[in-house]
Parts: sequence; C-alpha cells; structure tokens
Amino acid sequence: MRKVAGKDEVTTMARSEALPSVDGDELEPRFRAVTGGGERRGVRLERIYWDSLGRMSEAGGISIGDLVYHTAADMPETGNLASLLRVLSFKWVLSRLDAIEDVASLTNLNAVLQASPTPAVVLTQERGIKLFNDAFLKMLRHRLPLIDDVQQTARTLRFSIDTQVEEVLSVLSANRGKTLNTGFKIGLGSQSLTGQINLALAPAHEAPMLIGYISVY
Repeated sequence: MRKVAGKDEVTTMARSEALPSVDGDELEPRFRAVTGGGERRGVRLERIYWDSLGRMSEAGGISIGDLVYHTAADMPETGNLASLLRVLSFKWVLSRLDAIEDVASLTNLNAVLQASPTPAVVLTQERGIKLFNDAFLKMLRHRLPLIDDVQQTARTLRFSIDTQVEEVLSVLSANRGKTLNTGFKIGLGSQSLTGQINLALAPAHEAPMLIGYISVY
C-alpha cells in the first residue's frame, strides 16, 4: 500500500525544496579592507553580501571600495555601515529579481509565442499544453477538420512528443542555448496529426517548461 505523507511531512518537504542550504562558513562575517574616495575602511560582512556588493559594483562600473565610500558618505551619523551595506545589497538583489521575474513571466512568454508565425506551444513538465498561439489553432482547424470548438479542444487534446519531457529538460539544462528536435503526435478521437517540433527551455521562472515550434506537420 502506498504511504500517504502526513501534513508535517508535506510541510517539511515543501520547506526543504524552497529553502537553499546554508553552510556554517557562510554565516561567519569576513573582514575586508577597501579603499574608495581616497579613504580606507575595514568592513565585516558575510560572504553573500560581499558577493552581492561585487555584482553591484560590476553593474555600476565602480569598485567595491568606491561603492562603500559613497554609501558611507550618505549614511546618517548614528548609522551602522555594515547594516546599511547589507540592506543596500539585498534591496539591489530584490530589484534585479523583480525585473527578471517580470521579463520571465507567463504574460511575456505568451507574447513571444504569439509573435511566432509558425504553430507553437509551451509544454509543462507534466506534458500538458500550458500555452499555444493562433498559428497552432489554425493548424488544428486545417488538419483536424472535425473539431467544433478549436480553442477548447486545444486545451484537452492528447499531445505527446517522442522524447520524454523530463529527458528534454535535462538535456537542454545541461546544454544551455541549444535546441532539440523530436517528433510529436496530436490525437483527438479517431483523428491524429504527427510531425516535428523544435524544443527549447522556456524563459519562465514559475516552473521548468519547454517552448516548442512545430516545423513539420
């Protein structure tokens, strides 16, 4: 008999999947002496904040020392420089995350799909169709003439590819910037349609998905 996970187990599993692991070494503040604006300062911060400040300085085209100098210049007299740098770096990371999530949203992904003149779909890890474009609907109307409601049918028809979705995700994740071509099959009652589809990792942050452009049908 299959064991059903209890509430506590499910909560623990969800927490472990959502939270990254943290090594003890990452919790220890590291002292660094930095020079900026002609002044030398000693600052103690955890490694993750030094990494963040490094990215900030690289993006801004200045040194970490100059970044610390300008931050200290704007700090109130009663302020704590280390605390201010932590807050500053975290706010910068959050702003970058917001920008990336906006670009990698399902709304933008759908726009990319609709811009394609060829039939295209977005497939989930569970092999379901998440999104499709107007060219895909036109293909269905043309090749599966017995369809009444094309829009509704597109969400419920049987769509499969010759290569397992998990395998495609694994191969493309290991070969960033590459695509994979495989066969596909659409089934609807006694009707069927086969062809070739070019797959790539979908630029979406919600979950691993594939974007596929149908090349032959």
